[in-house]
Amino acid sequence: MKGLQLCLLSLALFFTACSVDLDFVSEEADGNWAEMNLNKKEVHFDLKGGLETIYVKNYNSWWINSACNEKCADSNYILPVSLDSGLTNNRFISGGWWNAEVPKGKSNTLNITVNAAETCLSEDCGKEVFPRKAIIIMTAGDIFESITIYQE
Repeated sequence: MKGLQLCLLSLALFFTACSVDLDFVSEEADGNWAEMNLNKKEVHFDLKGGLETIYVKNYNSWWINSACNEKCADSNYILPVSLDSGLTNNRFISGGWWNAEVPKGKSNTLNITVNAAETCLSEDCGKEVFPRKAIIIMTAGDIFESITIYQE
């Protein structure tokens, strides 16, 4: 009988020690992140190409998730790579006629460079059609935002 009482007392102490403190329970859903506030969500280039800078205003840092040329589909996503090692580092991505980089020391910034129309780094150079479009998908954790590049 003493063994049963000791077991019940141990269980009571265990459940008391593991109770939830409701003062620390958040009313908000997990992953309810604020939408990214960008200085612009799309950039337009003429046939000469150029450089545009986009930055996120309400997050300290972001990184490149993926990208695609024209329409995004399972078969045509482009993944970021490191310039040095070829390994993924989520700071640089290239789509042949454009590239984008989150510069070191400016982790809330994205520099987008578009090549001039006659400069193509893709194997599909002979198939270039204008206007052309690309989409870069940025992330800051559980929040994502797309940036559209146009060259006309």
